[in-house]
This record gives sequence, C-alpha cells and structure tokens, in this order.
Amino acid sequence: MKTTTIREFRSNIAKLIDSDESVLVTKHGKPAAVLYPLHDPSKVPMEVRRKLFLALAGDIAKQLDAKGITEEDIERDFAEFKKRRRR
Repeated sequence: MKTTTIREFRSNIAKLIDSDESVLVTKHGKPAAVLYPLHDPSKVPMEVRRKLFLALAGDIAKQLDAKGITEEDIERDFAEFKKRRRR
C-alpha cells in the first residue's frame, strides 16, 4: 500500500485512481482515508456495500434535512415527474 499526503493526493489523483495499488492518504501525518482500486466492483463484499449504502443514505438524509426537504416532498416530485413522462 502506497502512502501519500493529502496535498500529494490532490496533485496526483488521476494517476493514483488509475493505479493498481491501494493508497493511504494522510493529513498532518495521520491516516485520513484509503483509496482502494475497484477493477471489478462486483467483487466488493456485500457487507462493505451495505455499510457504504448506509453511510451514503445517512449523508443524503442530513443534507435533505438541512435544506428542509421532507420525504413527502420527494415522493410528490417523483409522482409529478412520472406524470410528465407518461404524456
């Protein structure tokens, strides 16, 4: 696993993403993130997928809440969208 600073990561992100090697990103000398190459996303273990889904869903819920958007607002928008598509 390669180790890089956050500054180096920002400067070389395209190269690092294309690499076959995992990357540990440090911030002020402490681990901050890990970049893991996904050549075949279907091989990501289901438990990792679940955790990622839950984390993303939680982040989306926080963003919607901060903007005052309710579940009902989203359902209404989807219903209106579906009606327009059928025409």
